[in-house]
Amino acid sequence: MPANIFIVNPAAGHGRAARVWDSLKGAALRLLPDSACVVTAEAGHASALAREAVLAGTSRLIAVGGDGTFGEILEGVMAAPEQLRRNVTLGAIPAGSGCDLARHLGYPCDRDGLIALLARGKARPMDVGRIDYAGLDGAPRRRHFINIAAFGLAGDVAHHIKAMGKPLGGTLSYFVSSAWVLLTAKAKAVRLKADGKDLSGRYHLGVLANTSSMGGGMMIAPGTKDDDGLMDLVLVSDMSRLALMRNFPALYKGTHLDSPGITLTGVRRLEAEADETVYLNIDGEADGMLPAVFETLPRAVNVIAPAAKND
Repeated sequence: MPANIFIVNPAAGHGRAARVWDSLKGAALRLLPDSACVVTAEAGHASALAREAVLAGTSRLIAVGGDGTFGEILEGVMAAPEQLRRNVTLGAIPAGSGCDLARHLGYPCDRDGLIALLARGKARPMDVGRIDYAGLDGAPRRRHFINIAAFGLAGDVAHHIKAMGKPLGGTLSYFVSSAWVLLTAKAKAVRLKADGKDLSGRYHLGVLANTSSMGGGMMIAPGTKDDDGLMDLVLVSDMSRLALMRNFPALYKGTHLDSPGITLTGVRRLEAEADETVYLNIDGEADGMLPAVFETLPRAVNVIAPAAKND
């Protein structure tokens, strides 16, 4: 088994991933000579490929695609025995529509800088989120997330995106879908218990953030730490649609947390229930609904990251 496996999702970013990989393949395989490339054939295939690679003893898995591709690989890694996944480092060649993980980790945008990072970057631990929730068919489900898991407006946006696609690219498509959903936004009564504390109320949005951004650049939790054993819980309480629209641009600057009715709390475990349908958004994907239990798995995986400035 090669030490480095590139898992390429050629469909990511409306085919952008295939083009990006074609342009980077030579340099990537030259700097990481003990490498192999495998290509996904369908949804969920990346998870199976990742788990097989971990079980076979590979030491580095690199997703070529977007956050969805990385999320599938994460699921495969988390399905492997802990002692094996602890020996694997995850990285990404961002080539999808959102790429919020690469943005959060500070990956270089230029080709040479990115390949150099993947070849020589340091491994560091990162928290992972786990969510037990109701599927759209009502059956219990479990999956993991690396960026965010959210309910309310973010779930509605994910379902709108799923139906519409991303014809305008990730950032603009999320912007348009978010603006559309805000026009009919209605807060919902949600029962919340955060580390045993009752936070129940009427909310438009709840986000468990492990990284700083979502939706292709919305800075939902600026400054969040991804290795402290906590998720940043951002709650947007009941407010008028006009107030929501006024706060919406601030999401891209990370200044929304200064607004009344928007709070941030660090939590390890969140239980969420509702009597009406409240959809979920898990790392940008429309998947399931409340009730759900969100938990933090401290430093559960290793990721390739740029060296800290004081290293």
